[in-house]
Amino acid sequence: MTGGSGASGASGASGASGASNARDRAAIVIGAAAIVLAGFVFGAALPTEFRFMNIGPVGAGLLVAGGVLSIASGIIRQRMLRLIAGALLTGAALVQLVGLAVSIRPLGGDASAIAVIGGLGIGLLVLSLLPSPSTQPHDPTKGNP
Repeated sequence: MTGGSGASGASGASGASGASNARDRAAIVIGAAAIVLAGFVFGAALPTEFRFMNIGPVGAGLLVAGGVLSIASGIIRQRMLRLIAGALLTGAALVQLVGLAVSIRPLGGDASAIAVIGGLGIGLLVLSLLPSPSTQPHDPTKGNP
C-alpha cells in the first residue's frame, strides 16, 4: 500500500502539480470518450433505444483524431496538444452546424453529432484555457475575516 501512495504522493506534492494531473487525467478521459463515441458510425445497426447519436465516417475520423490528440496531451502533459484537440473538435462541430444550415452533412451526421463533438471540444478548450493554479495552496482558514 505504501508503494502506491508514495508514487502518487511524489507526483502530486505541490498544488500546481496536482491540478495539472487532474487536467491531464480529464484530457485522457475526454479523449477515450471521443474514440468510443466514434463507434457510433455503426449506430444504424443498433436498436432504436441505443441510437442517440448519428455520425458518419468523416465525423468518426475527426472524433478519433481529436481523441488521440487529447490522450497524447494528457500522457505527455502538453497543454498545446489539448488546445489543438479542442479546437479541432469545436471547429468540426461548427462546420457541421453551418453544413446543416445549408442542407449538407459534412460530417455525415445530424445535430446530435454537433452536440457530442462540440461538447467534447469545448471541454478540452476549457481544460486548456483555465489559468494555471497558484503555487501556494489555498488555506480557507487564513485570510480576510
